[in-house]
This record gives sequence, structure tokens and C-alpha cells, in this order.
Amino acid sequence: MVAPSKFAHVVYATHHYEDMIEWYTNVFEAKTQHRDDRLAFLTYDDEHHRFAFLNLGPPKSEERSRKAGGVGVHHVAYTWPDIDGLMDTYERLRDIGVTPVIRLRHGMTLSMYYEDPDGNRSEFQIDLLGPDEANTFMASDAFEANPIGEEFDPDEVLRAHRAGEDVSRLVWRSDQVVTPLETVS
Repeated sequence: MVAPSKFAHVVYATHHYEDMIEWYTNVFEAKTQHRDDRLAFLTYDDEHHRFAFLNLGPPKSEERSRKAGGVGVHHVAYTWPDIDGLMDTYERLRDIGVTPVIRLRHGMTLSMYYEDPDGNRSEFQIDLLGPDEANTFMASDAFEANPIGEEFDPDEVLRAHRAGEDVSRLVWRSDQVVTPLETVS
């Protein structure tokens, strides 16, 4: 099989049309390419659109569309090139009241999960290991014993990183050998 050359876009069918457009505009600093009463297309880079929203009209009840433990897409993940970008994004979102619902040191990545108004999750991450090292770690006894990872405090990482401290102990799992984060590419 020939692999796709890039990720193109995600389309969300939603009962929270206005809220979803506002959330993705704020979180991704996206611009609107087209918007009418039925459809909206947004992008955050040079792609013609990365998100589209199909307006399903008002919800039948006030409860969120996402049901705990329900079927469907669990999350879509986005990778930042380095800890600077990830922590700058965390701080910007935190300052407008958007905070991650889950924060995990997975071992291969340092990840924060955010929920949009419909309860769809976006994982914002940095890679901590190269592809070969990540595959080796995923085959390890440590990963077998704990495939999810450990919680972390993004404010603690942000404070230490901004202070110029070595944040390695804050981003690596307790069952991993701590190496300086600067060696990660």
C-alpha cells in the first residue's frame, strides 16, 4: 500500500455549530475560509481547510453530544516540533480558559488532551523519542505494565521551562531513564 502524503482535514457534524467554530478558531488560531448557516471551513496553515463543521441544528437536549464510553473517534493528535511550541500553546489556551482534561507522560510523547464543545478530544503533544526508540519502548515491560502513562502538571513544566531549568524529570515517566530533553528530536 502507498501511504498518504499528509493529513488533510477533519469534519465534525455538530449541534453546537457556533460554539465549535469559536472553539477551533481560538484554540488553533484558525481563520475561516467559508461560513454559512450549514457549513464552515477553517484552516490554521496553508491548507485550504483543516476543519469543517456541518450544522445539525440545535441539540435535542442540553446534555453534551459525546457520551462517556461511547463509540466514535476518541481523539485526533497534533504534534508540535518542540517543548517551546507545546508550552506556549498550553499557556495561551490556559489564559483564555481552555485547559486540558488529561495530561499524560506517555513515554513516547508528552501529551495534553483538550475537549471541544461537543466533547471531541484533541491531543497536543511533543515526541520524546525517535521512531526506533519509541517502538522499542512500546515493546518494553514498562509499557506492557502501564500503556497509558502518568499524569503531569503542565503549570509545573511551564514554570521550570521558562526558568531555564532542566525539565527532564517532569516529562519522562518514572519508569524511564531520564535524559536531557534537549537530546530529543
